[in-house]
Amino acid sequence: MISDRKATFVRSEGRDCVIGFEGDAPRLGDAQVLLDARGKLVGVDLGGGGLDRVAIMIGRHEDVARAEPARVVLNGSTLRVLDGATLC
Repeated sequence: MISDRKATFVRSEGRDCVIGFEGDAPRLGDAQVLLDARGKLVGVDLGGGGLDRVAIMIGRHEDVARAEPARVVLNGSTLRVLDGATLC
């Protein structure tokens, strides 16, 4: 099961997409960006396993059309999708 965290802000910073979220920093596994049919960001699945699996959601799960691997960095309650500015 994936635990959802709500995004509190989304912005482009240079080449990256930066997302703030509610709650504590989850474990990081093989991250994936969750994209809608137009290729815009709906959320980020941070991977992990079991109860540690977390998704930071900007939109609704129903809007996810595909997932792609992503490089992300967690810093507290902020997530940075490296080279993801065009997704924001």
